Amino acid sequence: MRKNHSYICRSLIFFVLVEIISPTATAQKAFSPPENPKEVYTTKVASGAIKLDGILNEPEWNRPPKISGFTQRDPLQGEAASVDTEVRILFNETFLYISAVCYDSLKDPDKLRVLNLQRDFAGYSNDRFSVAIDGLKDRRNAVGFEVTPYGAQREIQVIDGDEWDGNVNWDALWYARTAITDSAWIVEMAIPWKTLRYNENSDEMLISFNRNIRRNREWTTWPAYPRIFSHFRMAYAAVLKGLELPPPSANFQINPYVLATSGETTEGDAPMVNSDNLKFGGEFKWAITPNTVVDGTINTDFAQADVDQQVQNLTRFSVLFPERRQFFLENANIFRTSSTDLIQPFFSRRIGLDDDGQPISLDGGLRLTSQTNKQTSGMLVMRQRETSGSPAAHFAVGRYVRNFSEQSRLGGMVTWRQDDAFEGNGGTTNATATINSFLRPKQSLSLETMISASTDSEVGDGLAGHFAMWQETNWLFMSLIGQFATENYLPGSGFLGFADFVRLRPRVDLDLRPTWLPDFIRSYGPDGQVDIYWRASDGSFQQAIANLAVVDMEFDKGGEFEIRINQEWQQLDEGFSPLAIDINSGYYQFGTMEIGIASDFSRKFAGSLRYEGGGFFSGRISSWRGSFRISPIPYVELTGSYRYNEFRDLGEENRNLNTHLLSTRARLALNPRVQLIGSYQWNSANEADIWNLRFSWEYRPLSFIYIVFNSNQSDDNLLENRFSQKELIGKITYLHQF
Repeated sequence: MRKNHSYICRSLIFFVLVEIISPTATAQKAFSPPENPKEVYTTKVASGAIKLDGILNEPEWNRPPKISGFTQRDPLQGEAASVDTEVRILFNETFLYISAVCYDSLKDPDKLRVLNLQRDFAGYSNDRFSVAIDGLKDRRNAVGFEVTPYGAQREIQVIDGDEWDGNVNWDALWYARTAITDSAWIVEMAIPWKTLRYNENSDEMLISFNRNIRRNREWTTWPAYPRIFSHFRMAYAAVLKGLELPPPSANFQINPYVLATSGETTEGDAPMVNSDNLKFGGEFKWAITPNTVVDGTINTDFAQADVDQQVQNLTRFSVLFPERRQFFLENANIFRTSSTDLIQPFFSRRIGLDDDGQPISLDGGLRLTSQTNKQTSGMLVMRQRETSGSPAAHFAVGRYVRNFSEQSRLGGMVTWRQDDAFEGNGGTTNATATINSFLRPKQSLSLETMISASTDSEVGDGLAGHFAMWQETNWLFMSLIGQFATENYLPGSGFLGFADFVRLRPRVDLDLRPTWLPDFIRSYGPDGQVDIYWRASDGSFQQAIANLAVVDMEFDKGGEFEIRINQEWQQLDEGFSPLAIDINSGYYQFGTMEIGIASDFSRKFAGSLRYEGGGFFSGRISSWRGSFRISPIPYVELTGSYRYNEFRDLGEENRNLNTHLLSTRARLALNPRVQLIGSYQWNSANEADIWNLRFSWEYRPLSFIYIVFNSNQSDDNLLENRFSQKELIGKITYLHQF
């Protein structure tokens, strides 16, 4: 154990020394927000004056002042963009119009990098034009509207400028068309005022623009931004003036659906069960004011949602699968109390899904959200229908956040869950109460705290907490995270990685760009962290994982090479069984080394390969991971990944085991609105074969026709564990806004 503590202490000292010596690194300095932000003016036009086609031939586009002079955010902060962009802004009673001429020499259109035509595309892997808008002018709540040269759209909700944690699954009603010429690619956007939130009686908003020139890995912005921040950090944004914002009006939206399914299911040695179903339901949205919205859902259905990705969990932690269902994704950030995934007092996947990710029918629910520049509030109530394996359940969540200064806030949240009596057992009640804060005393420093208490009618009372502090500069990211959860903390409507723990995790991540680096290497970014856990109930050591990237190079045009060293210390008070291999209790110390290389995945043909080998508890592991992408044109894309694990002399029986995990996906697109997507997953650990085939046609904005085929089969060695399910789904949705 002394060796264990010695290694941890040396690692902590390393992080402190990095902070002391790191100012000698060569880097461009991140600058502060301007005291007097830039201003840009817009012009009002008559209704119907703009035809959205990507061709700027209407004379109205010559009336507003031109916005140009984009500067690089990365790689050469503050220098002029290699090719400029011209933006103009118009408006009328219904829309905010934005046009952008993205200049480039495009006689060879292959210069443009567009992965595919999916909605909600990967933001930094494509050529794109993006606008960020802060209608409340609170410099913390922004929405983004983004377009690729081929017309694929993405919208995102961002809080506190953290684009990496933004809600990219938010679906908003807006319009965009593009055109490609020899000298530029052009975009026209029309964003309905009903889609935006803004202050009443105001004639201003905050706005910023971003363009990716992907073949150069060049990100340009207007106004200027430091390299470390995205254009959603609205403290740097310009002020859009001259608006005549429409007063609040009736804004009601309905989205009914009709669904037909036909399927068959076999479990173990039970006879096959056939099911045919026809059902109706839908959602509605009522914007009472531009700041307050009520959403409702009846007979909720998520048949078109993506299937979860298969994993092979080798840790003692529960796996957090992301939310993929649209109703719960909108405004999801409002109900999130911290950036951690280990402790979440509310997590919407606890509603309408069982522990295996299988859907449970929802009768319906309501959500109310309200945002102003002073406060944010939200409420969600849902009813989960009784099934043969689970009782009916009711959920309620209430959230309130008060903003202080420009980027600091204090919030509270309560959750409540009531499970009805089931099969002779009494019902259960669970509730949590949470207080959290976010402070940003300066742009480079952020702090967040959370304390959460739970009470459960069966388990009792518990407590959990989270603290995080991080500093961001152009060349350094440094953070410290502390967390705990008592033995009886149970968020019945949330997620907990595991109970009864105290955690401390310091991390340092460098982005060094010295002049002596070869031209083909953009940055050298070693990083390291130590993740330490103790048991909360008695303070005994549980585990520590030290991770250090001794080599981490990003190539100038894309791709990377990395060598990483991992060291683990594990105190197992109880045995556990990863991949059904029993590992005895006891103390284990082992290490692995990883080597990985990846090419530029924005190219037509790309791939990556990674190897990890070394100790694994009482045995050894060798693991190979590879991925590929083939896309001769943006309309056709094939991607895949494969992982092979080889275990030797593992567990109390010194077992040898080889596992495979394969995932492939093919996408065919006629245009951004008509697509056929097929995926296949094979997980040898649970003998799972999963097929998903989905045709989607957006026949009008946010109105879809879906045809979906799902096949989920597990050929377990034990007959009672075998499972087979096949389902064919047809679904039509229709969105109408009054």
